[in-house]
Amino acid sequence: MTKTKADIRKQVLQYRNNIVANKQQDAAQSARNNFIQNILLTGDEIIAAYMPINGELDCLPLVEKLQKLGHEICLPAVVKKNQAMVFRRWEQGSKLCKDAHNISTPNEKSKSMIPDIIIMPLVAFDKSGMRLGYGKGYYDRTIAKMVQKSLLVGYAYAGQEVEYIEQEAHDVPLDYLVNEKEVRQF
Repeated sequence: MTKTKADIRKQVLQYRNNIVANKQQDAAQSARNNFIQNILLTGDEIIAAYMPINGELDCLPLVEKLQKLGHEICLPAVVKKNQAMVFRRWEQGSKLCKDAHNISTPNEKSKSMIPDIIIMPLVAFDKSGMRLGYGKGYYDRTIAKMVQKSLLVGYAYAGQEVEYIEQEAHDVPLDYLVNEKEVRQF
């Protein structure tokens, strides 16, 4: 029997919440290394990352490395609920504010950017590159409105893989998936 998206979310979020802190840190370092070694970067890409919440795989070690390599980093901001997000320039250590969902993000004075690469958190992924988020559709709406195609990189723990995620018309598959064990290209 195929699990519903709600069932998958519940199961995978429970798994993710049970990962102990030292395993989270080790996974973040391994995922950073996997990204740097396997995702082709030319050196001038604008890269969107995220501020990890609710046990998401921490991309901040990767952000630190990307900034040292000279990449500009931006973070998503929900300006209005149920609308597309905007991406705002951010440097590690810069002050953040809270967006419409109480997630840390650069303030409205920060420069808006169009990322070449979007590193996105997710709840679950499957072998075909489909991703499951929290169900609010922010990334899907944002990607659908973008004129320039960005490289979509899911960033998650290997244990967040599920057998199958049903694809809906608005769902956008990943180009890559990076976790602590490997990098997959779809």
